[in-house]
Amino acid sequence: MKTTFGQAKEIVERMALAHRDETLPVADMRFNDLKSMEIAGQEFEVLPSAQRLFASRFRVPHSYLVRCSAELQADNLNFWIEQEQKTRDTLFCRFDGMKLRAVFTDRYKVLDNREIVEKMDESGYHHETEVHLTLDRNLMVIKVPDYARSFFINAEKMTPGIAISNSEVGVLAFSIEAYFYRLVCTNGLISKTEVASKFRHVSERALQEFHEIVRQVTYESQRSQNRFSLSREQSVENPLATIDSFNRQFQLTKKEKETVTRAWEEEPGNTMFAVINAYTRAGQDHELSAEESNRLERIGGQILSLIK
Repeated sequence: MKTTFGQAKEIVERMALAHRDETLPVADMRFNDLKSMEIAGQEFEVLPSAQRLFASRFRVPHSYLVRCSAELQADNLNFWIEQEQKTRDTLFCRFDGMKLRAVFTDRYKVLDNREIVEKMDESGYHHETEVHLTLDRNLMVIKVPDYARSFFINAEKMTPGIAISNSEVGVLAFSIEAYFYRLVCTNGLISKTEVASKFRHVSERALQEFHEIVRQVTYESQRSQNRFSLSREQSVENPLATIDSFNRQFQLTKKEKETVTRAWEEEPGNTMFAVINAYTRAGQDHELSAEESNRLERIGGQILSLIK
């Protein structure tokens, strides 16, 4: 949603009120099924984000576990948690009240959404600054358009900025990337730059170098501006076939593919700009999760980076 940085900061802080972290013995953990477990005698709901992390740690496909009966889920998971005890004493657990939202090793470096908005505050972002906020249990993306640097492509206004992304539950690493906002249809595109702007959650470099990374991303985004102009000039003989090829390359889900196709049909065109726009426009669909929307905006940026 479009809001102010001050309001976004309040939303992030309010969402985190019931969050807490604990390092707990693996021996105290036992599953009732995929969605429920007991830790030291207390029952907790296991959120989908934590389910996927357990499945990844145990090397059991989450899609397989979902299809199993509750009894078979418990048998599988309890077998693997017993194996985990042989190599690890504790796990770092992230809770939202009585819900387990993530589980990591002790090496995991916490980087909370609250820390990031605090760093933005310290870096001089005014509370009345316009931001575009995407936020749910799995992902936070704060996009900051810089209207002072707006440019035109064929009389259409485009506004660059930065996109700051973070996941507290391991969906993606903290990143600072270029952002482009197409005002005519409020599409957003997240574009990579050469600066090392992604950090795994095992280091404090991300916050220590925050201001310098933002400066470099802003500087390097000029290259993407030039690619937008070229994408308008690059014709595509069969746009839907091109989109289908990109869908396979980026392994889109059936839902994501259908959303991209609808987006192209709403604003068809025979240029690479139209193809890119199909992905960024699809990212605005309200039926998508924050993770799905962010993914489509990033794919738009990856396709833009191919323009020469």
